[in-house]
Amino acid sequence: MRRTRPLPRISREVPQPKRTPDPKRNATHLDFVRSLPCCVCGHRPRSEAAHVRAGTDGGLGLKPSDRFTVPMCHDHHRIQHTIGELAFWSQRNVDPTGLAEHLWTHSGDLSAGTRAALRMAMQITSRRMAG
Repeated sequence: MRRTRPLPRISREVPQPKRTPDPKRNATHLDFVRSLPCCVCGHRPRSEAAHVRAGTDGGLGLKPSDRFTVPMCHDHHRIQHTIGELAFWSQRNVDPTGLAEHLWTHSGDLSAGTRAALRMAMQITSRRMAG
């Protein structure tokens, strides 16, 4: 008499697909931005990486990619969220997307990033004094 093998059991575990890295997120760049002085007042680091939504790949309820971040101290970042991004930057008469792009292209270069952030802080201060 021939013996039959039992049928193999079907696995109850569902294989999970491997997550691919999100090209819009870059932790190394965010650490670089946080190591820079505040681009509004020049306050010494540790800054917060503030995402710029207006004119970028972000939208309503959609966080922009990490390439559109600028360094801001906690106080200015809070004010920006309180009064709204467009009002915050228009009061200071500067466009943060240019700084964000500059920081993205020079990511990791602490000297170039510091100069760019302080340059914007000086522009804001000089415009405030003049007007």
